[in-house]
Amino acid sequence: MLFAELHSTHDFLALFSHYRNAAYPVLFLGAFFETLIPFSLVIYGEPFFIAGAVLAGVGTLDIGSVAATLYAGGILGDNCSYWLGRCYGMELFDCLSKWPMARRYFKHNSHEKGISFFRRRGSSAVFLARLCGPFSWFVPALAGVFRLRYQSFLLFNTLGVIIGIGEFLVLGYFFGNNLDSIAIWLTRFGYIPLIMILLILTVVLQRRYSTSK
Repeated sequence: MLFAELHSTHDFLALFSHYRNAAYPVLFLGAFFETLIPFSLVIYGEPFFIAGAVLAGVGTLDIGSVAATLYAGGILGDNCSYWLGRCYGMELFDCLSKWPMARRYFKHNSHEKGISFFRRRGSSAVFLARLCGPFSWFVPALAGVFRLRYQSFLLFNTLGVIIGIGEFLVLGYFFGNNLDSIAIWLTRFGYIPLIMILLILTVVLQRRYSTSK
């Protein structure tokens, strides 16, 4: 029976709690490299966001510390990407344009369009990028390459990070906080609800990452 031995879940969490101090650095590094170009093209941040929130929901980690850690990692990673783009400009642009995973975003024939776009709508692009999956991987670097004003970048990126990561924190914390009820529910109804949940998650992630890394 699925989740028949419910106490085993608590045993696992109790074991994990002994390593809780190591969890925060791992969460920080996951959030940081998920947004740092070029690592952002190959590292997903969602597993770190959701795992941290779930562990906070079950009481293994502190939700305030988890949120602060992930926000700090995300903001710092985005800012590093911005300054890499700002300092290296077209050199970074040329380098990334040769990467199979990045060339679709770093096209030489769109350079002038990029400058014009970031002058007109750069702030909103930085904010929305955090809510639009693949765009968050490269927009901070492009904002630096095309010299979006740093004060605007910092403000709108910070707001985007708070909302973008926050949605995963809410989802993961809710799941972790109701883990016992969810486990009992799955035990009662078998694999069908679990399969439905996995199918829904697959569709959502496929739509979010229609452009694969």
